[in-house]
Amino acid sequence: MSETKHGYANFKRAELLKLLKPFLGRIKNISTGIEANLSKKSLDKMTSAKALEKSKNNGFTLDEHFELAAKIKPLYESAILVTAHGNLKNPADPNVVSIKRFVSAAILKNGKKADVLITVKESLANGHRIYSIELDEINKASERFEGLSDAAANAANRATKTPHIDNLNLTQKTSDVNKEEK
Repeated sequence: MSETKHGYANFKRAELLKLLKPFLGRIKNISTGIEANLSKKSLDKMTSAKALEKSKNNGFTLDEHFELAAKIKPLYESAILVTAHGNLKNPADPNVVSIKRFVSAAILKNGKKADVLITVKESLANGHRIYSIELDEINKASERFEGLSDAAANAANRATKTPHIDNLNLTQKTSDVNKEEK
């Protein structure tokens, strides 16, 4: 990332923290009842160079990433759980109970549609914590996780029990959420 973009990203991070400061704390996901903590550390991770790069690789700009990061509260509240598993990067870590992936469809101010992938890490020390977001083209993320509803409901046997997710089409579910927001 160039020095100019790095400085701009830092400016956007500070702006995001100021905007979301009143919402730091527990946020409840409507479909699962899972309360996840949103902290300054969450915001740092959501807007890390790695998260920004993933969104960029999926066709989104830094501004688009920050626009949807600013909507993390309603996006998480309305997101659909699509998969849950143990700690794949470090399976020997006894502190990590599960990694959960949620998806929420969103429409940017410019009319562009996006699936917002929200990662929630569950640990023994901190419970559920919003860990990161990534923007993906609409339907790509939904298709990637299509058919994983049962796996999400049954995965990570160490994880906190999550209500069963029915097998309705994920794209339809996220479309319904967007309709409700209008």
